[in-house]
Amino acid sequence: MAFLNRSIASVYIAYALQATAQAISWQYVTYFIKHDLATSSFLEQSVALALPAIVIMIMTNVWGSLSDRWKKRKMFMMIGFAGYAITFLFYALVVDIIQYMAVAGLGAMFSSAALPMGQAHLTTNAPNKGERLGYFVAAQSAGYFSGSFISGVLYDIIGMRVLFIVAAVLSLGAIVSSAALIHDIAFNDVDKSVRRGFRGLLRKGGMSRLTAAVAFSQIGMNTVSAFLAIMIVDELGGSTAFVGYANAGATLIAVAITGQVGKIVDKSGPIKVLILAYASYVAFAFLFGIVTDPVIAVLLWALPIYPLSATATTTLAAHISGEDERGRAMSLIYGAQNAGGWIGPLIGGIFAEYVFLTVQPLSFINMLFNVIALLLAVSLLGMQRPRSQTENTPAMGSETSTGTAELE
Repeated sequence: MAFLNRSIASVYIAYALQATAQAISWQYVTYFIKHDLATSSFLEQSVALALPAIVIMIMTNVWGSLSDRWKKRKMFMMIGFAGYAITFLFYALVVDIIQYMAVAGLGAMFSSAALPMGQAHLTTNAPNKGERLGYFVAAQSAGYFSGSFISGVLYDIIGMRVLFIVAAVLSLGAIVSSAALIHDIAFNDVDKSVRRGFRGLLRKGGMSRLTAAVAFSQIGMNTVSAFLAIMIVDELGGSTAFVGYANAGATLIAVAITGQVGKIVDKSGPIKVLILAYASYVAFAFLFGIVTDPVIAVLLWALPIYPLSATATTTLAAHISGEDERGRAMSLIYGAQNAGGWIGPLIGGIFAEYVFLTVQPLSFINMLFNVIALLLAVSLLGMQRPRSQTENTPAMGSETSTGTAELE
């Protein structure tokens, strides 16, 4: 089983710690900005969320290129974790939204190195990419559960500033864990004459559509998730703890199922799983737009859709890319996610501020974007991947007479 392999279990430990730190912070960002930093404008809140996502979208590609060129992953993981630690520490000290955005933007320049490097490391020389990435999402989900639950219970007791310090300490733990336990894995030899940049990678079969699908889906989800706490607490009448329960419930289920999801992705193919995920997001978005009870909203938010989409997208990107471009491939996916991370909140802020005058109807915008993502995923059906000459990796699905493998 993937998580019993010592060489990769250390990666799971580091990213579980980091995910705990992130979950403590992110679920209350707009709520903290609104109430602690006295910023009531939806648009200003969305700009504060969008800025670090823009930086991450740009910088993650820089880190990915450097990692592939230098054939190092561990160093960039540690740079990313250090970026998070410093960011959380200074979040605890900010007194207005301008200071918050300055810290968020500078911190994102470095924290953007962490996630794609872990994913690239895990899929190096690995035939069971889906399983490894599935357990990676499970490890992160365990951290998200812990962080969401802890901050949900303690927010009203100790406040967000103390929780930021706790998050910084956990990020330091991820750095120490990485330094002590993680070792770089040598890449397979490659033919440098076919080395590709980002444009060449996007021209590989299905990569551009996959990247676009991820971006559209994340634009939709971030349109709503950016203001989740405000919707549940201020509009539906729930408590701040409900926000923690919503995110903790979603991640607890993810811990239980994601390892198996990875195996299903390896067996059935990532495209079919991706289609199921985006169809589920469409149904969720409609129901979330009409719910009136905060408890039901919490239950809907806890639906385990993210493990499907996260595992399928990264697995498909891993199969499309060669090992020498894996860092860039994962950076493209992470960059697309963060494109959604800044475009979504801005769209949500504009519509909540000037059109709906409230948050909940944003869910229907989420539904529209995920319909587009679903159509892009469907267009990938039947896509074939040539046998890699740089990886000795069993193909997914059935072998065809032309030596290609179905990726459905």
